[in-house]
Amino acid sequence: MTIAYRADIDGLRALAVLSVIGFHAFPEIFTGGFIGVDIFFVISGYLITGILLTESATQGIGFLAFYARRALRIFPALILVLGACLLTGWYTLLAEEYKQLGKHLAFGAAFVGNFSFWFEAGYFDRLSEAKPLLHLWSLGIEEQFYIVWPFVLWLILKNRRSGERIVIALALLSLIFASLMVFLDRTQAFYSPVTRAWELLAGAFLAFRRQGGACSPCSRMQSFGPVAGLSLALVGGLYIQAVFPFPGLLALVPVISAMLLIGGNQGSWVNQRVLAHPLMVKIGLISYPLYLWHWPLLSFAFILEGGRPTPAIRLMLVAVSFLLAILTYQLLEKPLKRTRRKYVVVIILVTLMTGLLLLGKNVYDRDGLERIRHKRMIVLNETTSEDFIDFEKRGLITNEKCERPFKFPEHDACLTAHRDRPPTAAVIGDSHALHAFWGLAEAFDRQGDNLVVHGRGACVPFIDFQPDGDINRCQPFINETLAFIAANQQISKVVLVFRGRYISEKSSPELVERFKSGLDRTLQKLTSAGKQIYYFLPVVEPGFDPRLCVGSLPMGRKPPLSCDFQREDDDNKSRFLRVTAQSVLAKYPLVQVVDPNAYFCPNGLCSVIRDGHSSFKDDNHLSHFGSLAMGRSLDFSH
Repeated sequence: MTIAYRADIDGLRALAVLSVIGFHAFPEIFTGGFIGVDIFFVISGYLITGILLTESATQGIGFLAFYARRALRIFPALILVLGACLLTGWYTLLAEEYKQLGKHLAFGAAFVGNFSFWFEAGYFDRLSEAKPLLHLWSLGIEEQFYIVWPFVLWLILKNRRSGERIVIALALLSLIFASLMVFLDRTQAFYSPVTRAWELLAGAFLAFRRQGGACSPCSRMQSFGPVAGLSLALVGGLYIQAVFPFPGLLALVPVISAMLLIGGNQGSWVNQRVLAHPLMVKIGLISYPLYLWHWPLLSFAFILEGGRPTPAIRLMLVAVSFLLAILTYQLLEKPLKRTRRKYVVVIILVTLMTGLLLLGKNVYDRDGLERIRHKRMIVLNETTSEDFIDFEKRGLITNEKCERPFKFPEHDACLTAHRDRPPTAAVIGDSHALHAFWGLAEAFDRQGDNLVVHGRGACVPFIDFQPDGDINRCQPFINETLAFIAANQQISKVVLVFRGRYISEKSSPELVERFKSGLDRTLQKLTSAGKQIYYFLPVVEPGFDPRLCVGSLPMGRKPPLSCDFQREDDDNKSRFLRVTAQSVLAKYPLVQVVDPNAYFCPNGLCSVIRDGHSSFKDDNHLSHFGSLAMGRSLDFSH
């Protein structure tokens, strides 16, 4: 069921989409172009309500047919764009970025993308430009309205209530809530369907008025309205700014603008000569695929360029988005609109959309398919690749067996600096202890000591300490290892090395208490056995794949992160653990606290690359080069 076609509304769609594209491509010029989305909301509310009212007056609201038409209208282009983004991301995005894309794809395919972005950075943040599916937030709000509104409207009509009054009441409640939330929680105000409902209801109100014949072009106001409406849209698009409290009362500008243009005199000069101009109508017809295509193109360009592309590139991408939109409309949307087997097509579309949803979830659940694709994306030369080869593949970890190896879930490691004589010093801890071994071995060798490494991956070297659940099976292996070292009279020096991320401010009081008790009991046991103890502060972590600093990315992509980072930023992540440990270490003045970061972060600036080599093997472990360099900076002679 349809309502009478209006070319000027297609022209209004063109005005809305051009406004949004202008803001996304040239925000320095079209500072308020984002109000185009609000105009879209009013148009959607008007058309959908008009269709439902027309159906109700003749044969009643057919819910199944309504949702089938919505799917046939919305799904085809969206499926194409989502698939294109997933494919493009495969070749261009790093693991964490691809993981995020998978999440956004799943939420977008379920039409709840607005809720996903609600809990992330705000729409106007710079990081938003690196989210190729960010624009699906508005589609989510529209679809949520499409799901709920037919039933609400059916109840209104069934009970013979005054539809206009109910719509006005609901819209006012939504507007009041939006006006409050824009100051209390702007992100929620922007993405919540509740704070946006009044904009769609404004269009619904117009549909009720026109059905009742109250919008016939008879008054001077209706003749003047389109001029005022177009003026408001232009002023808002050029002068409203992202820093303003929007949405809220300020959103009345685009909403009233759209209402005046839709509800005013259809025969006015503005409606007939501007909005209904053939070029505007043609743009309006492709406005939906144009909206879907333009933002991913600009976003992927932002990612590849490491920042906003040049104006020339942005202009070219806008032109490409027009081309893709035309092809999508002509080759996909129009043929499907003419198909006679609509319900078969809808079933296929729903199946494809569900498949994309599950595929996006799979990408997210598998951390951006890091193991499959991530390492192949960064091209290294033979020299730089040496820093990232796994230790066992370099021959640094052999298959030799020993009485008490360092244990990983997948293999054991037996490492002693000099296998021809017994060890006199031991480093014990998690995988960070293993990766620090080579540098520590040289440092102790300078003092005449022979170092051995003990421990287990992801295990803190404390008596009876285990994270909640102990999924890495740290106990009783760590207790047995500490007992073995304490009883070994030949080992006089013990180094405790582990990652600084095991407890934080968010940890339960019980876990923090176990950490303190475990450290206290470990220090007491080792000091009682006459050991000299060295407690290592956590080594700084880059938090990203260091190969980005020396390798080549696909499609000429520039590195997304700086290869130098502030030590203070890293310290903030391990501060709680360090402070907690210090409260226990204060009881043991003979324990030497060692800070390995004096080498990695001179003057507070930590460099991933030193002397042409990466100090890190991955986002938190030392490379062989980094381990040796750290060892050369340490002195255990006192």
